Amino acid sequence: MTDRFARTDGSTTHFCNLTEALRCGGTWRGTINHLDYIQDMGFDAVMISPIIENFEERTPYGEAYHGYWAQDLYSLNPHFGTHEDLLELSQALHNRGMFLMVDTVVNNMAQFTKGGNLGTDVNYSVFNPFNDQSFYHPYCQIDNWSDYAQSQYCWMGDNWVALPDLNTEDERVQTMLEMWIQQMVSTYSIDGLRIDAAKHITPGFLRKFEEAADLFTFGEVYERSVEIICGYQDNLMRSVTNYPIWFALLDTFTQGNIDSLPNQVEAMKNRCPSVTELTIFTENHDIPRFASSKDDMTLAKNIITFTLLFDGIPIIYQGQEQHFSGDRDPYNREALWPSSYNTSSPLYKTITTLNAIRKHAIRLDPTYYPNYNTWPIYRGWSEVAFRKGNDGRQIIMVLSTQGSNGGAYSIRMANAFHSSITVRDVLSCRTWTVNDAGELWLDMDKGEPRVLFPENMMAGSGLSAIESGDFTFDLTNSAGRAIEEQALQI
Repeated sequence: MTDRFARTDGSTTHFCNLTEALRCGGTWRGTINHLDYIQDMGFDAVMISPIIENFEERTPYGEAYHGYWAQDLYSLNPHFGTHEDLLELSQALHNRGMFLMVDTVVNNMAQFTKGGNLGTDVNYSVFNPFNDQSFYHPYCQIDNWSDYAQSQYCWMGDNWVALPDLNTEDERVQTMLEMWIQQMVSTYSIDGLRIDAAKHITPGFLRKFEEAADLFTFGEVYERSVEIICGYQDNLMRSVTNYPIWFALLDTFTQGNIDSLPNQVEAMKNRCPSVTELTIFTENHDIPRFASSKDDMTLAKNIITFTLLFDGIPIIYQGQEQHFSGDRDPYNREALWPSSYNTSSPLYKTITTLNAIRKHAIRLDPTYYPNYNTWPIYRGWSEVAFRKGNDGRQIIMVLSTQGSNGGAYSIRMANAFHSSITVRDVLSCRTWTVNDAGELWLDMDKGEPRVLFPENMMAGSGLSAIESGDFTFDLTNSAGRAIEEQALQI
């Protein structure tokens, strides 16, 4: 969320008024100045707020700091920066080998109507390019949000903030949106898009818009139903948000329902065309942060472990790495700078390690590993284990619902790895050896997750060390890797 990530002046003390939902001053220039903070965690892409100009007025719901109240598609949001600033952010990311993703609003425009009448008080002439009422659906109120036909035809918003619903069945509207996104993608070298409120957009237009943009696109579809989410992937979009898994994660880690997550993993795998192309998350700007319901650092480590190592494209919402605990909007949209961009926080370090082992597994098996469907291999009364990857190169994550007050105990997992293999937990650096019967007796303690990988495949991950005589070589730096290569040659 651009307004809440980093300010141009680099302040870590500037007050951000969450209660009144006012602009706090984050900019594209501020984001450029803190790209190390993101990349050092191991991320390859940055997704920013919608870039278009919003209306300026202050409403009962605050200001348009979030970027979703679109008024002019062809002008940039001046609060975020200039044309040159956005170009430089794109270039700075690409210079690092990273990608620029942009959140995108195509369902509606927005106007502050001051408590007026939605059917008569919208001034369509202020919108660009959709400056005539004929580009919109006639006003009607959504009474049943589960009725897709109604949700896609009628208007969101209310008498204070009107959200006139674009008629995306109209070929004129389709062509104008397609031309606009092609220009934006070309001008700013955008690599990917998130489609806000995708479930409210005419279904037939989603694929057209994705094809016009000609890059990776995923849609926001807030639905618990596996059938609905997988149905979108069947017919409408290559990728959508994996909300069924998010709901299952909450069931497991806030309610203790240990079966909910593995059951949902199996349901998704058996129904969706490609779970590995969905986006996976546990926090975003529309839902309460995990710590608002369970303020336990160990549980947070478990849920982040699943987020980063499960199938699909993982997304971490800024502040999650600092264990922010904001409840619903607007309190879950905290400014990041009061954290001083702490790179020593427990979850920052956990994310860095998890991204490293994920990338290492992909490097070892670039064709198969990313497309491998995770499957549950163990269930206990308070823990569940999942496997992803080929024999000999698999990651096994063991998650616990006990939390930081959990005790010490051992679990027995059969057929997780071949017999006699030594495996390392990349989070604790402890190792265990599978016995001759193919059983792994794994120590658990204080509810900490375990992320297991074969010790003989760790070289080059940046997470291991090779011991030779009296010397230990740290492979997290280039000198250590050079010594490792010499040792392997010898």
